[in-house]
Amino acid sequence: MNLLALLVQRSQPLTLKQIRQELGNQYSPSDTAARAAFERDKNDLRQMGIPIEMITLGGDAAGEGAYKVDRRKFELSDLRLTESEREALQMAVATIRLGASHGDEALWKLGGERALNTPSTSVNVQLDDSILPALAAGVVEHRTFNFTYKGEKRRVDPYGLLARNGFWYIVGFDHLRGAQRVFRVDRIEGKLEAGDKGSFQRPDGFDLAKAVPTEQEMLAEGDSQSPTAVVLVDKTLASRVRREFGDGSVAKERADGSIEFVIPCANLDAFRLWLFAMVDRAEVLSPPAIRAKVIEWLTQQARGN
Repeated sequence: MNLLALLVQRSQPLTLKQIRQELGNQYSPSDTAARAAFERDKNDLRQMGIPIEMITLGGDAAGEGAYKVDRRKFELSDLRLTESEREALQMAVATIRLGASHGDEALWKLGGERALNTPSTSVNVQLDDSILPALAAGVVEHRTFNFTYKGEKRRVDPYGLLARNGFWYIVGFDHLRGAQRVFRVDRIEGKLEAGDKGSFQRPDGFDLAKAVPTEQEMLAEGDSQSPTAVVLVDKTLASRVRREFGDGSVAKERADGSIEFVIPCANLDAFRLWLFAMVDRAEVLSPPAIRAKVIEWLTQQARGN
């Protein structure tokens, strides 16, 4: 996704050397390892339907390959959806969690990424194509951003932009806190203001992948009185959950192939998204307070609240 974000917002093709410079530590310092990783990422994007084109440069760079993405060749035009069709699309996006796993190509063909309003069970699909390219450009061009986040004015040097578990995150130095922080893009409020090019320098050794919490870490970071929940997962999804959380999360294996897992749930918003992504293939067994909360969410959803 970082490679795609870079290529779609550049009007001129980029060589692998330029791509490595722009994306910092995403690729290994080793030329051989970097080439292998880049080819893997490029092939993954092409399999998603993203037409990455290679051209051969001339002049001083004669014979060197450069890469670009022509958005006109893979984005759809206005779908002219009715209100009921748009609501159905919103529900589908919430259920299958498009954005950082299978299905990314669908939203990129629509021209953007969705945003979830986590305080409510309703979902808002925001096909606004301006903020992600602006953030990507700020990362590449080292532009300091000013924006409002959780009601506070923030001034941030953006080090990297990453999609994980259905959300986009911007990682950078927060001048208000005086430390590196992670911001979820869909929670940025109001207007995004970008400073001058070259406003800051990314720290040496910055690792974007390690800067954003994993799903397990996000589920555990919260103030719920119940830090964990026992969740029964159908046999069709049990192996996937086991891979995500490890054998230590298994509380009981049932004869029918389903498994009871102990899952962090201190962050109730993140827990709800994780749980509902499995639709009817998962059930919270305990504690009673978390089970009651899930029933409350589902009742609100059924009532359309």
